[in-house]
Amino acid sequence: MSLDSIISLFLGIPIGLVSGLYTGLIVTRYSRFSDLRNEVLRIIRAIEYMPGTGDLGNVNVSHTEGLRTFNNIAGDLYFLKHEDAGDCVLNLLNNINSASDSVQKGRIDNVEFGRQHALWQKSARELTPSKKVLWALWGNI
Repeated sequence: MSLDSIISLFLGIPIGLVSGLYTGLIVTRYSRFSDLRNEVLRIIRAIEYMPGTGDLGNVNVSHTEGLRTFNNIAGDLYFLKHEDAGDCVLNLLNNINSASDSVQKGRIDNVEFGRQHALWQKSARELTPSKKVLWALWGNI
């Protein structure tokens, strides 16, 4: 084995090790963010609504128990330093609570609630992580 091969081997191993660890760190951070985003989307998709039988034509909304965890999810996003995504999750929670209250009181109809439901899903799918956090050398995982 020549001297150049030995030097390349000894330089290649640490470089490969560091780059592999850094890539793993980025993938771990993105995976954690993605899990939180998918949980928000799953909770929104679990919300069921159907026309009620009242005089106002109100709508029955069910399976909203998961909305209680939105504060926890937003807290996790803030901890991971994804402030914009955390703000968006709290904004979604406020919008969902407001629309659920309005639809149950007959202020908006089933069709409008369905449109808003689709917009909430779109907003949840479009949550983006902070690039600065993903690419940072140090930080939370």
